Amino acid sequence: MKNSQTIRKVMTLIHKLRPGHVSLVIASRLIEAAIHYLSLVFSSIILDLLIARAPASQIMKYAIILVSSIALITFIRWGMEAFVSVNNQMLNEKINQMVSLKTCDIDYDILEKHETLDMITKAQEGMSSRGGIQAFCSNFASLAENIANIIYSIILLVPVFIPIPDSGLNGLGSFLNKGYSVVILIFTIALNTFINITNRKWEGKIQQIFFERNVVWNRRYSYWFNMIGNYSLGKYIRLYKMGDFLSAKIEETNSKMESECYNLRGKLQRISWIPIVVNVLLQFVSYAYVGLKAVFKLISLGNAMKYVGAYTNLASSLQNIAGVFTELDIESKYLAYFYDYMALENKRYEGTIPTEKRDDNLFEIEFRNVSFKYLNSEKYALRHVNQKITLGSKTAVVGKNGAGKTTFIKLLCRLYEPTEGQILLNGVDIHYYDYKDYARLFGVVFQDFKLFSASIGENVAASTDYDENKVKGVLEKAGFGERLAKMPEGIKTNIYQMEENGVEISGGEAQKIAIARALYKDAPFVILDEPTSALDPVAEYEIYQHFDSMVQDKTSIYISHRMSSCRFCDNILVFDEGEIIESGSHDKLMAENGLYSKLWNAQAQYYS
Repeated sequence: MKNSQTIRKVMTLIHKLRPGHVSLVIASRLIEAAIHYLSLVFSSIILDLLIARAPASQIMKYAIILVSSIALITFIRWGMEAFVSVNNQMLNEKINQMVSLKTCDIDYDILEKHETLDMITKAQEGMSSRGGIQAFCSNFASLAENIANIIYSIILLVPVFIPIPDSGLNGLGSFLNKGYSVVILIFTIALNTFINITNRKWEGKIQQIFFERNVVWNRRYSYWFNMIGNYSLGKYIRLYKMGDFLSAKIEETNSKMESECYNLRGKLQRISWIPIVVNVLLQFVSYAYVGLKAVFKLISLGNAMKYVGAYTNLASSLQNIAGVFTELDIESKYLAYFYDYMALENKRYEGTIPTEKRDDNLFEIEFRNVSFKYLNSEKYALRHVNQKITLGSKTAVVGKNGAGKTTFIKLLCRLYEPTEGQILLNGVDIHYYDYKDYARLFGVVFQDFKLFSASIGENVAASTDYDENKVKGVLEKAGFGERLAKMPEGIKTNIYQMEENGVEISGGEAQKIAIARALYKDAPFVILDEPTSALDPVAEYEIYQHFDSMVQDKTSIYISHRMSSCRFCDNILVFDEGEIIESGSHDKLMAENGLYSKLWNAQAQYYS
């Protein structure tokens, strides 16, 4: 039942993405079937004419008709196949795009799970396994083609079963001249069809087990292979002599896959000989039956050739029709992985309340007794956090590495949901706000920010459409103006090497572009999560000085294990072991002589 539902879903999807594609494939295959039967019919006529020593002009007439017909049909099919090929490619691209869009929309905490990553791999590879959508459409077309083949074959074969009156034959000749002698051919076809169907089911089950068992190894191989091809990692590979290490990792996955492939091949070979033997038996019976009829002069030699071809095609088409259903059943299991992933639901509660500004233009976010622990971890990353952040305030979040600073921000941005407690916006649990609307409140630069191999303008705007003057303005504010002036095409200059004429930029320059991206969004909350880690402390101090003036009318949050951001902040939160252990202004915390004071004094030499 599930497989038939998948087949219906796939057919609906194909029609939606490329209307008329299945019909075009079917028409192409029907034309292909007609070519074969034209050859059978006209070849048998020409052979009989040759044997009868007919005039050359008569033989040439049939030869010309045959060649002309095949040439015309082949030309028509060639044109249709060009469209089929383009449609197949576009279907694959659009389906990959659907997987990508789904991945962009899925909850962040669901996406990072091992099980979800496997589902993505299965969805992508399932749509290409056993030929994917292209083979799926082809199999549907095969139904029409094989039905046509059966009709053509039966029409051609009917005369061979009509007894010739007063043949004067006895024994075997007499038996072959009877209509019921067809039982021999029917039995052979039925046996061949049954065995081939059973064999395909066995083969499909074996291959699916192989596919599911090796999803993880395929993903690992792609990961390590792409690492070697990532030019930005080339310096580490060379400096640390990591070639052998990476090769060993690839070899490990290769060895595993090789072992699995040999295992698969061995199992398939143990069952593959059966249909071969049965097909040989089918050929033997058909040639013997028709050949003996020709020997007893019940049919001509030309017709003997035609009947053998027609019978072979009939047997093959009956087998194929049953095989198509078997193949569609197998394919549907692979294609179902795509729908399993597309049906994966977000657990995040989708609220409906908009986050438009209130009349008093006030935004206040409150953490109320919030605790959080990551998946498969017993240790809390945050414990009993209580804190308010109001519009226009400047907050610094400091602490040692692993103290919970970035987790605090991810919860604030609703990338994760609290394990315990609530986060409120203007007194309302953030669950109840429209998520996309809520996300627009934050312009964030994480410490592991990413830029893309695209133009600087597209990186800043996170879009192909952008306000050029605004892009230039935020780049200037972020301290990238001097470097931008040297760029060959200004904000249209591509960065990195995936794009043509891509320009390489330093880590510090990349961070400035990332900061400009946060500014371009013009969100009420601007968050910097250690984005200046690639800069020296003095340069970082200068960045924060400029940045402070950029966000005067916004709520800004600075996360750093350095203290340079703290002088400009109204409030400083000191995290340690997932808890806020100190809070207050710079002067207040220095007077308390706690952890903040120790961290500041340890770095004071850089800011004097």
